[in-house]
Amino acid sequence: WRDMTWQTKADNEVLKRRLWDLEKALEQAWEDKRDIREEMTRQYQELQKQTAAHSQHLEVKVKSLQEQLGMAPRHACPSLESQQTQETATPALAERDRTIAQLQGRLDAMEREYEKILYGSLDLVLAKMAEASQCWKEVETSIAMEHKERLQEFGLNPLEI
Repeated sequence: WRDMTWQTKADNEVLKRRLWDLEKALEQAWEDKRDIREEMTRQYQELQKQTAAHSQHLEVKVKSLQEQLGMAPRHACPSLESQQTQETATPALAERDRTIAQLQGRLDAMEREYEKILYGSLDLVLAKMAEASQCWKEVETSIAMEHKERLQEFGLNPLEI
């Protein structure tokens, strides 16, 4: 009995230590996921600020060019000045559209990268949980068999207990 008690306590301590290690690994994975999410959120917000500032700058530029177009002096060649102002405004609008498309592309790329990281972290956590579950099932089976054998050694039927 003493050997069995000592062995059971030793097994219990080993299992507690392993459970503690797995819990720490799971906590670390959750912390890593949180840190990644915070960093991606920070980058996303920074990119949104940059996009808003650049868009606002381009809108001011377009508005200024539109005002110039509307306030152009009406002398002998108003269509010439109007055409020049329009030629100046067209590249600014094109630049704004290109910049918006470029920033939207960066946002989309960041979102895809964030999803990859998130799913990778979740897959890692699930794999660790599956590994721990399998380990516990093996330990459970081993302990149950050991106790069954001990009961049978004493002439007891485990099914009757």
